[in-house]
Amino acid sequence: MVLAAAVLATLLGASVLLSDSAQASRAATAPGEAAGGPGRGAGAAAMGQPVARRAGKRTFRVIRRAADASELKNFKAKEATLVDPRTFDGAEPKRMIFIGDVHGCLAEFNALLDKVQYKQGEDQIVLVGDLVAKGPDSTGVVSRARQLGAWGVRGNHDDRVIRWYEFIHGPAKGISASELESLQGSGDLPYDDFKPKKEHLGIAQSLAACDAAYFAAFPAMIPLPKPYAGWLVLHGGLDPTKPLAEQKAENVWTTRNIGPDGPISTTDQGDAWFDAWAKAMAGLKPTTPADYTKIQFYKPIYGHDAGRSLQIHPLTKGLDSRCVYGGELTAFVLPGEKLVSVPCKEHVSSKDD
Repeated sequence: MVLAAAVLATLLGASVLLSDSAQASRAATAPGEAAGGPGRGAGAAAMGQPVARRAGKRTFRVIRRAADASELKNFKAKEATLVDPRTFDGAEPKRMIFIGDVHGCLAEFNALLDKVQYKQGEDQIVLVGDLVAKGPDSTGVVSRARQLGAWGVRGNHDDRVIRWYEFIHGPAKGISASELESLQGSGDLPYDDFKPKKEHLGIAQSLAACDAAYFAAFPAMIPLPKPYAGWLVLHGGLDPTKPLAEQKAENVWTTRNIGPDGPISTTDQGDAWFDAWAKAMAGLKPTTPADYTKIQFYKPIYGHDAGRSLQIHPLTKGLDSRCVYGGELTAFVLPGEKLVSVPCKEHVSSKDD
């Protein structure tokens, strides 16, 4: 009967642990009952804590879950803001410093800030996405960016970490790594790219709440205010046939090429999105006020494309210079369109996006 109860509880989304008679004797009396106080069972169950139940000479412990299997499978993270125009709080910063894909390389991030002579309160840092994954200190990079008051857009690796964070602090709260692996094996995780053995889950588990809230607020695109109107920050690429309001957020942080059917995340088909964008912008001029429902002139600053590395063109600035692969971490500075970079250690030997 006890075994049947354990199996049933497991099927219902609860984790059941059977103890031997020695463990049962320790779990038989909940704290407070010996002193004549109220039993722990009702209060603990109400708080979602483990509850001990006696079954004959053995005790099994049921860990109540906040969600059943369908809630886990059907979980949807909050969508990122698509377009988030910014304004300057107070005085206009002397410089805008845009930084390429940091990928957890905190030492190189700090070295670049030193080399560019960043002054907090005078300069505005803007990160083009993928702060995390692959490098040695992803949570350190997010925390440092928050402390600096950096603006940032969401990259594809950032997005996966943010979704994991919401999942494990929501319906999957308290579910162990091994249980998540089992859910992956049965196809019951909510996203195909949720792979518990990859680093994104561990980063999500390590994020402080204040850093997670800051990180999750990163939009897909940031149009810059005057005097930098016309510049647009994003992580991946844009579909030149659509205005900003009709871009799909996931495409904005994954696009590398444009094919006959639209955005492509790889480079083996179609044309480079920035070439297609330059053609679409021919004849257009910066327009104010901005209307995100219409195709307007923008000069994108982006990252993501480590395979092509640094791409500096008249209308587009690609800043992923392969830092985590032993390349460089690059900053693009306005006004003046100056490039500043520092060398990076090789933390990963092959490209895996």
